[in-house]
Amino acid sequence: MSLFPAGALARPLALPRLRSGATLLPPGLVALAAGLWGLDGPPIWRDEAATVSAVVRTPSELLDLLSRVDAVHGVYYAFMHVVAGVFGTGDVALRLPSVLGGVLAASGLAALGRALGNARAGLYGGLLLAVMPIFSRYVQEGRPYGITMAGAVGVALLLVRALRAPSWRRFLLYGAAVAGLAYLNLFAFLVAGGHGVYVLAEAWRGRGSSHPGTRRTVTRWCGAAALAMAAVLPLAWISSGQSGQVGWIRTPGPEELRLLAIRIFGDLGTTNSAWAGIAPLVLALALYGLTRCGAVARLALPWLLVAPLALLAVSWALHPVFVFRYVLCCVPAAALLAGAGLAALPRRLAVPLLAVGIGLAIPGHLATRGPDGRQDNPDPLMSVLASAARPGDAVAFAPGLTRKYTVVYPGIFDRLDDVLLRRSPERDGSFSGRDVRRRAQARRLDDVRTLWVVGYASKMRATDWGDDLFPESFECTGHWISGDFAMARCTNQDGTN
Repeated sequence: MSLFPAGALARPLALPRLRSGATLLPPGLVALAAGLWGLDGPPIWRDEAATVSAVVRTPSELLDLLSRVDAVHGVYYAFMHVVAGVFGTGDVALRLPSVLGGVLAASGLAALGRALGNARAGLYGGLLLAVMPIFSRYVQEGRPYGITMAGAVGVALLLVRALRAPSWRRFLLYGAAVAGLAYLNLFAFLVAGGHGVYVLAEAWRGRGSSHPGTRRTVTRWCGAAALAMAAVLPLAWISSGQSGQVGWIRTPGPEELRLLAIRIFGDLGTTNSAWAGIAPLVLALALYGLTRCGAVARLALPWLLVAPLALLAVSWALHPVFVFRYVLCCVPAAALLAGAGLAALPRRLAVPLLAVGIGLAIPGHLATRGPDGRQDNPDPLMSVLASAARPGDAVAFAPGLTRKYTVVYPGIFDRLDDVLLRRSPERDGSFSGRDVRRRAQARRLDDVRTLWVVGYASKMRATDWGDDLFPESFECTGHWISGDFAMARCTNQDGTN
């Protein structure tokens, strides 16, 4: 059966009917527990530092920032500006909105399974999503991706309900939700392409393209998608002028494809590591679900594939834009397919397999919650700086983007002279601020005895730990590395003070 034209949903398996609370509540509770577990454990890393830097600004300063460098995150920053004003920018306050987004995503997946006629697929899918390490990685982060994941599930649910009882009101609501999703993460708009495949698949299974009800429904979806695209075009246009924000992305190669295959099916995937964790089990269950639950598969498969394939194609053909977190919103589709696979199995097999999945996921959960669970771990270096820096010492940043950490560790950096700063990040409408020109640096540094250089390890190594950045009188007398974060102490050998 198809959603067209009357909207009756096919139930491929004769399963006992579950009450709504029995399907929605468990995934949400597990997601909440996973999100709160060690929430303040991983240190704030560079992307979260950008969030802090943005949300502590005044509204006019925030608008200036968005107009220059980071419009794609404008809605999220505006929301977090309010959150920070009420709760501050501590680790937990910064990350809790993403945790709640994860709760909504897991519960919403259970509701989506019910709407597709397979409540157990939704229940198992929501539980699988909640126990995935990749889920915890991003719902424990002060960035918009956990909330975007919830939005992607909600948009899919609105689409299914619109197809069940077609009307312009329902489709316009769906279109508005798609536009809102794109304003959380511009690339998440690509899930609408997967929705289009789903709508056409349902139409094909209906009474044929000649049926007037089918044609009207397809037309309504096209109209809603077109209106959503029109609403998103201004953001896309502004963002195209800020392409420097993604200038660091490299063309995807075999390693990126390997990591994508692991991450999209639920585990962390790390470079130079063969550990795939829960991903092979989720993949196997998803493939089984494809063969046993067509109603779920017709929605979940294009949702899973279209956005990643589109970003990969653009990255290979035009300009590199593929980063896994941009397609994190497709992970619930993999969980839903795997949930359908579990639901198709006898309960005596499904429950033990779910337990096996939890066991396979534990190493990933422990890794993402550890001090090295993010790309940067500035805490050890900040401890050194707090204990070793003396009154009169100065600080410089290489690159200037690491100046974001001054708002994360104000008690440390407020004691140091940002000696090369010409224009603050707030006045400059940027995250880095603006340093004085090279010729003016010597005058600024003339009376500095000890200069602490804070930056990324790659930049620091390339400049011989700051020696190549500053006058010859400065010599590196110590350096520290923690993850991709680095710091050097440079001493003025002229000893002019």
